Amino acid sequence: MTNLTDSKNATHHWYPFLKYQEECEAAGKEATVNDWMRASGQLQNRIDFEEAKKAAEAEALKAKKAESPKKEA
Repeated sequence: MTNLTDSKNATHHWYPFLKYQEECEAAGKEATVNDWMRASGQLQNRIDFEEAKKAAEAEALKAKKAESPKKEA
């Protein structure tokens, strides 16, 4: 019988995070819930939004810089 209280086998509640925490500890990193959710794909919509927002800001800045020399001339 599988021991479901062992974080290596269980998939409910916080056990997946505990497994992630053990992996981070072994790698010498700090484990955070936010990083775990991002790594597990649970925040993919938020990640996509942040990337789209950065791209839009970069495009707006680029357009503003392109428009700036025209006003000076």
